[in-house]
Amino acid sequence: MQIYSNSPIALAILKLFRELEEWISLYHHNLPNGAIKAYIFGGCAFHLHTNARGSNDIDAEIQAIQQLKKQDILLFLENNDVEYIDHNHLETNLEFDRSFNTALASIDPDYIDRVIPLHTSSIVEVYLVSGVDLATSKLARLSDQDIEDIKTLYLKHKFTLDQFKKSANNAKDYYAIPEQLDSNIRYMTSVLSSLKDVR
Repeated sequence: MQIYSNSPIALAILKLFRELEEWISLYHHNLPNGAIKAYIFGGCAFHLHTNARGSNDIDAEIQAIQQLKKQDILLFLENNDVEYIDHNHLETNLEFDRSFNTALASIDPDYIDRVIPLHTSSIVEVYLVSGVDLATSKLARLSDQDIEDIKTLYLKHKFTLDQFKKSANNAKDYYAIPEQLDSNIRYMTSVLSSLKDVR
């Protein structure tokens, strides 16, 4: 499965979390590998999967061991933009979006079983959510852009229709408004079914 992990955006993402590791190491010694884990969602994840449009905001779920203060980690990420040169050779900034919250999104709780490692064997480990879990996370809002993103992921063979339905229905069991999500799942399943012949 192809992942675009050497693009300017991808390198900026890894730089941000490398800077987090350098900062956290100043105040904590002998931390184990994976003391902090970042799971990339949103536009940055879409770019890593497809090399299509990216995002200047990182949506990520951050997990940390008990001895670390998660709020301090989030504050560091929020206050430390990464400047980089994009694919158009223009200077731009990558910012951490602290408002992202997996509890409010439509996410299959088993997503961690399918993550793709981007940077491991370090204090801060970075993972990319799978294509099917990224698609599922877009079902709650399901804007026109979300629909196009899910279609693109499907057409790039990031998941099968059966995998999508299973992940989406798992997410529905944990979503605050399951009736709304069920309607979006049925609509998107119909859209993807119509694309089966062009994959």
